[in-house]
Amino acid sequence: MTDYGYKMTDCGANGKTFERDLKAAFNREAVVSKQGKVDFRKSYKNYEVKTAAGELGNYGEKLVKGVSLVLYVPVVNPALPVTEQEGFILDRVTFLECLESCGLIREKVSTSGQHKVTIQTFWNNKQNKPHGAKYFKLLDALYDNCLMTLEEWFNGE
Repeated sequence: MTDYGYKMTDCGANGKTFERDLKAAFNREAVVSKQGKVDFRKSYKNYEVKTAAGELGNYGEKLVKGVSLVLYVPVVNPALPVTEQEGFILDRVTFLECLESCGLIREKVSTSGQHKVTIQTFWNNKQNKPHGAKYFKLLDALYDNCLMTLEEWFNGE
């Protein structure tokens, strides 16, 4: 993937790089979408691009309004190009159900007092291995419920 010069301490660097490289792969401006905006459009469909763990949105909202599909890469491998990442295309509701069924949805209160919904961390980046069995349970759920894999999506299947 491309080196955009993110700081080593930026825990979202891989996700930002993935989103930018994804857009570049389709000859779009390689920028990270603002929070609350559609991340990617293809074939008249709106996609939310999600990687790893982190915020899904404010409590009760869960993802961007107007998004029907989620492009999700559980673990971004910075050594691989965007087209070779292990990723999944799911409809919005199914994506949230997969996370819920694996026990990976968490609620928290931000420092500003807002109630947020997040994906629990399941991967240890420093050790480059899963924290436990939830990662494998998540992969099984994603493969069983996805509309297609990222590889199939890039190949136009």
